[in-house]
Amino acid sequence: MRNPIQKLSMQKRMMLYFSVPLILVQIILCFLCYPQVIRRYREKTDYTVEQSINQTISFTESYLQNMTYLADMVENSWVIQDTLSAKDFGGNRPYFDQWLEYYELNREFNSYELSNSIYRFCLYVPDDVIYSGNHYFFFENSRLKERSDYVDLRYTLNQGEDYVALSQERSGIDKQETSQMVTLYHRIVSKEAKDQEIGICSISVSVSCFQDIMQNANITSKGLVYLMSENGRLIASSSSTIMQKMQRSGGILSYGPEISMEKKKEGQMEYYAVRRNVNGAAWQMISMIPKSEYEDQYRILWLSAILMMGGMIVVIVMISYVLSGYYVGRLKKLKSEMAGLQNGNLNANLPLETEGDEIEEIYHNFNGMVQEVQRLMQEHYKLGKEVKMAEVRALQAQINPHFLYNTLDLINWISMDYGAEEIGTLTWNLARFYRLSLNHGKSLITIGEEVEHVQVYVNIENYHFDNQISLNVDVPEELKGFACLNIILQPFVENAIVHGIAEYSEIESCSIAIRARKEEKDIIFTIQDDGPGVNVEQMQKETEQDIKKARHGYGVRNINFRLKLCFGEKYGVTYKESEKGTCVEVKIPAMTMEEAEEKI
Repeated sequence: MRNPIQKLSMQKRMMLYFSVPLILVQIILCFLCYPQVIRRYREKTDYTVEQSINQTISFTESYLQNMTYLADMVENSWVIQDTLSAKDFGGNRPYFDQWLEYYELNREFNSYELSNSIYRFCLYVPDDVIYSGNHYFFFENSRLKERSDYVDLRYTLNQGEDYVALSQERSGIDKQETSQMVTLYHRIVSKEAKDQEIGICSISVSVSCFQDIMQNANITSKGLVYLMSENGRLIASSSSTIMQKMQRSGGILSYGPEISMEKKKEGQMEYYAVRRNVNGAAWQMISMIPKSEYEDQYRILWLSAILMMGGMIVVIVMISYVLSGYYVGRLKKLKSEMAGLQNGNLNANLPLETEGDEIEEIYHNFNGMVQEVQRLMQEHYKLGKEVKMAEVRALQAQINPHFLYNTLDLINWISMDYGAEEIGTLTWNLARFYRLSLNHGKSLITIGEEVEHVQVYVNIENYHFDNQISLNVDVPEELKGFACLNIILQPFVENAIVHGIAEYSEIESCSIAIRARKEEKDIIFTIQDDGPGVNVEQMQKETEQDIKKARHGYGVRNINFRLKLCFGEKYGVTYKESEKGTCVEVKIPAMTMEEAEEKI
């Protein structure tokens, strides 16, 4: 049983041989490179997350540092120090003094907010001070005590540290408009009496500033970045919706030791987490990326790799198809020319290119073989022609054509002496017919002589048919000097007479027309009669079959064979469709006698 691949066409086999190794190499390379690409991509992703968190922490710490700096600036203000350090500071002073005090403090805080527009300033004063109810820059000390985390606040301030927490503060110029703020509480200490607390100030910034930072730090659509205090309170997050959803599912990562891109599971949720401390506050920045979203990017890489590999396979197959088609096409051309040569086309020739490959070498050898076959055929033809000429010469020697010509001329003159002009004319035509037919043993004759040969033949036949045969010859004078093989027109005229007026008694006359025209480098004769006609396809088939065996006689097949053998496959006899009678074309090259003698 044959291998299935061997049953395929050569082009398909070549395409397989070209494409399959390349595709296998590509698949192996993809499987070898994919883990490395994934590893590098994972490292790059982790690095991006770490850098994003670090940058976010840096921005957050920058806000806290600015708040600390502003709190120190408030503490170091001589206006605030002098006011809060006064011995009689409180509500037992005259109202006028308190209003002057308020004016100075209010102007001081206005200047702070004008130069630091995103921050809100506040000073906590005793409840009995008349401007403690201002609730713009000034608040009662009792307001601090109302906070739920007052104990933690007080403890942190007593330790000499700032306390940072969420609060509801004024968001703009209008003190009625409040929003959630991140507030830094600072203990103001007297410059004169060290460690003596003279008041508390606060610096606030909107939580939205931190939310914007969180949103920029979140690199995934379903991930979450948030700030959490040490006591577990949420400061800000990148998405309140996702935060609430994760809080309900119990998937929030709590405050704890720092971690870097670790895989965690909280509740039913698996994710990759990063946790970093924030300097300046007891806070942590936490980033949570769902495992599904984190690993989806690698599925996209895998899908991209498959699509790219599929595209490359298609390209490889197409290129293999084109290349195999090119080489197989050249072999098919060789096969076609060889089939033509086998069928008798001796003019087969393959175009040579400059590639110089093995197929080009086969082309060159084939052309050489065809040329050698043509040379051998020519030699064979010349050898056969010489044998025939020898036979003709032997026959001529036996007949002694000069004796025949002289005898016919003698009969002509005697008939003229006795007034038998018709006998003389017939004898002259017969003598001329044989002179042109034998042609001194040569196969070449001028077109003018070939036409004359037909005319004298018709003259002779008219004696048989009482001048019922008319011959119309239309051959331009400039064509009569060209060469042609002898006896290539007379057999067609003879066929028109024999198979027309001679065969059918009802036909009373016969009209034959011979025309010649020149087309580029060729001369085409047209022989047309008004007889019963023939089957064109059958006659053409009989004319072309077994032409190599038609070497005796001067029939139509012999004419076709001689023309093709001497001048090439493009020349010969062709039967044409005609409304009446038979139409034949004979094609020969336009050559002088010298050129024709050199050719054959």
